[in-house]
Amino acid sequence: MSSGARGRNADEPVRDVAIDRREALYEAIEEAQRFLRGQEAAEAFMEDVRLSYPAPQYFLEAPRSTLMTSGLSGTDAFYYALIPSLTRTVLSQQRGLNPRLDALSRMAPYLKTLYVGVHVECFYLILLNGRGQLIRPVLLQKGAVDAAPFYLRQVLMATLQEEARYIVLAHNHPGGTLRPSREDLLCTLRALNAMAPLGVPLLDHIIVAGDRIVSIRQTGMLQELLWTAAMPTGRIVRGWLDVDTMANDTLTL
Repeated sequence: MSSGARGRNADEPVRDVAIDRREALYEAIEEAQRFLRGQEAAEAFMEDVRLSYPAPQYFLEAPRSTLMTSGLSGTDAFYYALIPSLTRTVLSQQRGLNPRLDALSRMAPYLKTLYVGVHVECFYLILLNGRGQLIRPVLLQKGAVDAAPFYLRQVLMATLQEEARYIVLAHNHPGGTLRPSREDLLCTLRALNAMAPLGVPLLDHIIVAGDRIVSIRQTGMLQELLWTAAMPTGRIVRGWLDVDTMANDTLTL
């Protein structure tokens, strides 16, 4: 008998871990509201929250304007709207200033921290040094919900200014679409062609869709030869998609 089953009544249903986590988040929201406005107000507020937000993450990642439609005051909405940015900061600090991001399995969880609570499409350039450590992320463009323009000139300038040895492109699909679009592939191809003569490999173009990660390189939609052209024998270039260390939350289409 496993330790998790020990002591449980045979007729007791096994609770789903996801349900436990969801309820814990709802309870945390209620506790915060109780602290802000008192017991009675918190109970009434949580009834509205559970009806309006089928998952607590939707509430915790909602912008201030949306939260105010849930009956929150401007001050309380401001308080809750700070949570995603604080979460991003804490998660980033936990990894240190220059985390090692020399494989997709390491880059994927890092990128998730950049998009916690982000509801518009944001395009990032991730600059790495010769050891595959983070130099810094560069926000290239913050667009509407459906699209963000891609500027190759910004990629080239930032890469040269920071003397990056490797780069990764990343953007999110706020609508949750997993498949890379034609525009995603075209801008990736343009970047690959521009970086190859500089000898700076574009390791990947990664899409964050909710809690899933889609690696354009991993999908095989562009030939592997294009990804290795800038540095054909580079260890990091060749080992980027190491299946032995691949994160479970990546997706091949």
